Amino acid sequence: MRHLAYRRPLVFSLGLTLVLFGLTIVSRIVFPRAPVGNVEELPKGVFQPPSGYTLISSEMKSPDTLFWALAILLALGLLGWVGWWREAGFTRPSQWRNLRLVWFPLLVSALALVSGLFVSGPASLVSALLIVLVATFGEELVYRGIVWRAMVPTGPVRAMVLSSLLSGALVLGRTGTVGPWPEAVRLTALAVCGGFTYAALRWRTTSIWPVIVVHTASAFTANIASLGTITYPIVMVLSTLGFVAYGLYLLRNHRTRADGGVIRPEPARVR
Repeated sequence: MRHLAYRRPLVFSLGLTLVLFGLTIVSRIVFPRAPVGNVEELPKGVFQPPSGYTLISSEMKSPDTLFWALAILLALGLLGWVGWWREAGFTRPSQWRNLRLVWFPLLVSALALVSGLFVSGPASLVSALLIVLVATFGEELVYRGIVWRAMVPTGPVRAMVLSSLLSGALVLGRTGTVGPWPEAVRLTALAVCGGFTYAALRWRTTSIWPVIVVHTASAFTANIASLGTITYPIVMVLSTLGFVAYGLYLLRNHRTRADGGVIRPEPARVR
C-alpha cells in the first residue's frame, strides 16, 4: 500500500475513492430508507417530533453518519499502515504556521449567520454540530490528509486540484443517487470549490487541524443559518468562486508556496 501511494498516487487516490463508494453501499444497507406505502398505517408516535437526547440519537442513526464513521476508521487504519500521521497534518500547535490565513472562510461562515438561525432548540443545534463534525472530520481526514499527502509530491497546486475533484466526485456519486440532481450539483460545487481553500490552507498552515475547524464552521453555519434572499447568493458565490480564488491566491507563486509544506516524520534515534 505504501509503495502504491508513493509510486502511483493518483491510482492510489482513485482506489481509495472507489472504496468509499463501497462503504456508501454498506451504510445504506445497514440503514435502508424504505418508502412508506400508507401513512395512515404508521403509529401515532411517528408524527411527534423527538426532543432532547432522543432527537440527537435518532438523527445520528443515519446512513450518512455511518458512512463517515466507517470512512474515518478506514482512514485511520491507512494512516497507521503507511505511517503518515505527521505528514498527513496531525502536528502540534507549535508547528502550525500562517493561522491568519483562515480569516476568509471564517468570515464567510459568519456572514451566513447574519440573517439568523434556523434551529428548533439546543438538542437540534447539538445534533447538527455532531453530524457536521463527523462528516467534515472524515472528509478532511481522507482528502486533505491521505489523498493530499499522496498527491503533494507532484506539487501543491496539483494536489489541491485533484483532491478537490475527487472529493467532489464522491459527493456527486453519493448525493446524486438518492436525491434530486440540482441539490447534488449544488453540494458537489461546494465540495469542489471549498476543497481549493481547504487544500491551500492545509499546505500553508502545515496542519490538518485548522482546516478541520474551518470546514466544520463553514458546513455548520450553512446548516443552521436562515439565509435570506440577499445573503444566500452572496454566501453561495463566496463559498464557490470565492473559495476557488482564495485557494489559488494562497498558492499563487513559488514564494508563497515556500511558506508552508509537509511536516516530515522525525528520524529514528540511533542507539
